[in-house]
Amino acid sequence: MELVGIWILLLFLVIGLIGVFFGIFGTFIILISTAVYSVGTKFETVSLKFLLLLLFLYLLGEILEYVMVIIGAKKFGASNKAVAGAIIGGIAGAILGTIGTAGIGIIPATFLGLFLGAFLVEYLFQRDLVKSLKAGAGGVFGRVGAVACKVVIAIVMIALILQRLF
Repeated sequence: MELVGIWILLLFLVIGLIGVFFGIFGTFIILISTAVYSVGTKFETVSLKFLLLLLFLYLLGEILEYVMVIIGAKKFGASNKAVAGAIIGGIAGAILGTIGTAGIGIIPATFLGLFLGAFLVEYLFQRDLVKSLKAGAGGVFGRVGAVACKVVIAIVMIALILQRLF
C-alpha cells in the first residue's frame, strides 16, 4: 500500500512542477501532496519538521513571485501605480485565461494582463507612450524571473522529497 502512496505522490510532484509553468499553485500542490502522504504514512518518512521546511520554501516562492514583478517593472521605470496595475492585471489575466480557455490560455493571458495593467496605468497617469511600454515590458520580464525562481524552488522541494523517500 505504501508503494501506491509513493506513486501517487510522485504523480502529484510532476503535476506540481508542470503547474509552476502554468501559473497555478504548483509549489502548493507539491506541499499538500507531500503532507497528505506524510499523514497517510504516520510521519514515518516525512516528518512535521520537514513539512515546515517545505512550507517555508512554498511561502518563499509566493513572496518572490510578487517581488520579481515589482523589481522587473521598477527596473524598467514603472511607477508604484503601474506596479500595482501589473499585479492586478496579471491576476485578472490569469483568471480570464483560465475561465475563457479551460486553462490553456492562462500563460499568455497572465503575461498580457501584466503588460496591459502596467502599461495602461502608467499611460493613464504619465501620458508617455514609451515610458508606459517600458513599464509593461518590465512587468513581463519580472514575471519571467518569477517563474524561473519558482521552478528552482519546485525542483529543490522535489529533490528534498525524493531524498526522503529513497
